[in-house]
Amino acid sequence: MVRPRTPRAELLTLLAALSLGCSGGSRPPALGGLDLDADVDESLVSVVRDAIPLREMPSCGGTAMSLTRRRASAILVIDRSGSMVENTLDGVRKWTALLAALDRALPRIERNVSLGLVTFPQELAPGAPRTAASVCALRSTLDLEPRFGAAGAIMARLRASLPNGPTPTAGAEEVAGRWFVNEPDRDGGRYLILATDGAPNCNTALEPSTCRCSGGAAMCDPTMNSFAPINCLDDERATSTIRLFRQQEIFTYVLGLNGAEAYASVLDSMAVEGGRARSASPRFYPANTADELVRELTAITSGIADCRFALDAAPPDPTLVDLRLDGESLIHDQGQRDGWDWSDASHREIRFYGATCDRVSAATGGSRLVAAFGCPAPVPP
Repeated sequence: MVRPRTPRAELLTLLAALSLGCSGGSRPPALGGLDLDADVDESLVSVVRDAIPLREMPSCGGTAMSLTRRRASAILVIDRSGSMVENTLDGVRKWTALLAALDRALPRIERNVSLGLVTFPQELAPGAPRTAASVCALRSTLDLEPRFGAAGAIMARLRASLPNGPTPTAGAEEVAGRWFVNEPDRDGGRYLILATDGAPNCNTALEPSTCRCSGGAAMCDPTMNSFAPINCLDDERATSTIRLFRQQEIFTYVLGLNGAEAYASVLDSMAVEGGRARSASPRFYPANTADELVRELTAITSGIADCRFALDAAPPDPTLVDLRLDGESLIHDQGQRDGWDWSDASHREIRFYGATCDRVSAATGGSRLVAAFGCPAPVPP
């Protein structure tokens, strides 16, 4: 008696048929398909079920693998110290330019990224005495906890705030990172986006007579400045805090506004320890003008929201991975300008950059992103 064909039998037949179209080995090619208008984690069965067109098959071999669009939560860590009232290089007040850049970037991602906010330092209550402790004070909790659709609330909170005080960066990082640690079940990537224009300070454990000062020498001279103890450069604590959270897979982007040039090495170290540094120098994201603020902040947020994909497992050879959108190979650009590159050392996460990021983000239902293991990718000319 001939038994009816089962779905599993049909699957095996299709797998065999697909393998016949490959010249690079006895196994099916390494393919991962993702319908770009849905957040799904497809298995091999669902990838094959969707019948990847034969024209998309590579002539090389490997093991089938799926791609998953990364979900994400991000906490904005925003410097509202007194120097933010100064201008960018093109004459726009830094605080105004930063809010304008956020107002453009956040609405674009708020549906896909859960957004939260912490500002530093905490605003002094009207009439409160100005002491070293009070001007460095921080809220013990976030200004706003991460949620979807939070752009309007974040912008309203920032517009109601005015820059004033020093730069307790390490303490703000601690507040933001600790929130993620206490929420271990958050889906997807967890990020801090630090925007600052100055050197971290506010560590009263440092000795002003021997420390590197975060301002002119007089700022750390107790005979000339009663706030001398809080003006020491607090770079080691800020950097180690970021490193600690990265070890718990909470990654930090560092956006540096103009004014921090003298402390570029500090911001570079913070960016590297955060695990999301630029590949070129400077390692932090520099924003000296209002236009650069928009560009760099958009690059950071779009990468988190739209252009980061995860693999279920690392490829056997990370130098032989070809990504194709609707059958067209995408450039592997290690310069991270226009194309894709690995975004983690384990080679399980891919990020798209530049115009390629825009193409992937704009892809609609029916478009297919395919990963072929064992196949060389094109590189920039």
